[in-house]
Amino acid sequence: MYQEYADKKALDVAETNVVVLDESICVADAARAMREKGVSSVLVSRTIAMQPVGIVTEKDVLYRVVAEHRSPFKTALKEVMSSPLVTIDESALVKDAVVLMRKNGIRRMPVAKGGKVVGMLTLKSIIGDSHEKSIELIDVELPTATSTVVCPYCESKFDNKQDLSKHIDRLHLGSGLLEGDLRRW
Repeated sequence: MYQEYADKKALDVAETNVVVLDESICVADAARAMREKGVSSVLVSRTIAMQPVGIVTEKDVLYRVVAEHRSPFKTALKEVMSSPLVTIDESALVKDAVVLMRKNGIRRMPVAKGGKVVGMLTLKSIIGDSHEKSIELIDVELPTATSTVVCPYCESKFDNKQDLSKHIDRLHLGSGLLEGDLRRW
């Protein structure tokens, strides 16, 4: 099932409903725009041309505003945005996008065409809400002939993904408990 989505172009899977707001807009207005447009993030722009330079997500609103007791009516997007913006070209493959997202620790990435944002690739748009579009992340980062595969739970190294799979089944799942630091997931 993974292969069906891994080799698609990023733009084919990306959400096309993208909201771009000026950096001076308050967080409360951005949250309202997210709700109205049914999106989980807004891109932040510094120019009239609306060229995005950052992103604010629902998590940013929760952690950087609410949890810090900041007023969403007085806090501007530029104060809580994540920047620089990591983007991917529309012609990139989904599997390459997932690798880039994991490398940068992000769950959303704008898709650009000719320097302009034309979509938003999210983990949700890639794997969906159900298990019918399930992607095994171990398949995303296929090892090269000279590389090794690393267990995401205990960081043990293996020569191939089959050995890693056996290791996970035997040590981490077989005991009924996932061991190791799961915060990366």
